[in-house]
Order: sequence, then structure tokens, then C-alpha cells
Amino acid sequence: MNRRQFVLASASSVAVGISSRALAQGAAQHGAASAGPWVKNAALVDAAAECVKAGEVCREHCLTLLRTGDESMAKCSETVSTMLPMCRALEALAIQGSPYLKAQAALCAKACRDCEAACKVHANHHETCKRCMETCQRCAAACETYAA
Repeated sequence: MNRRQFVLASASSVAVGISSRALAQGAAQHGAASAGPWVKNAALVDAAAECVKAGEVCREHCLTLLRTGDESMAKCSETVSTMLPMCRALEALAIQGSPYLKAQAALCAKACRDCEAACKVHANHHETCKRCMETCQRCAAACETYAA
């Protein structure tokens, strides 16, 4: 992992930690009944946040290799770049308890499955791809369960 990847991963970890802590504190202060939709949708919120964190690192890894002429990372870069905004939207809609959450979960599951498949090709060679593949698997499963 190079310095840039480390900085991105660290910043993402801090953001996820702060978000999760703030949600937990809000739930504890106001009781579970009035805590908000993020409590009911916690599995989606957490899965999406983890997917974004791993995806940012994977995308940077892909771009770094593409800049060196390694064309094998093109599909991985493309799918992770599609997955990231889908997971960000999923996380936001899950926190809000949006009426569009079910539709977004179905779309996000597809984007995560595509990213998972592209990362799987490189999972044995690149730890960042393996991590992204695993988080996409978990996020897709959470989305599929919710959208069912």
C-alpha cells in the first residue's frame, strides 16, 4: 500500500468510525424507538460504508496500475467507479429511511455484484482487490435481503 492509499484508507476509516459512533450515540440518547431509521437500516449503512472504504482504496490501486500501463485493471477500475456512488447513495438513503431505499438497494446490489466479479479476477494477486471483492459481496447480500 502506498502513501496515498494509506491516507485514503485512513480518512475513510475515520469517517466511518465517526458516523457509526454518532449514530450509536443518537440511538442511545433518544432510545431505540425514536432513534431514527438508521437503527433499522444499520446493516445497509454499515455494509455500504465498508464497501466505499474498500472501494476507494481499490480504485486508487487500479488507477495507479493503469498509469503504469497495466491495462488488466481497466474493468476493475470501471466497476469500482460505478459501485462507489451507488453505495454512497445507499448509505445516505438508509440513514434517512428514504422511500427510495428499496429501489436503490436493488440497483446497488447489481453494481456490487459487477464490482465483485471484476475484483475476483485480481483477488489472488492484489489484496486491495480481494478486500473490495469481499465488501462488495457483503453489501450485495445485505441489499438483496433488504430489496427482497
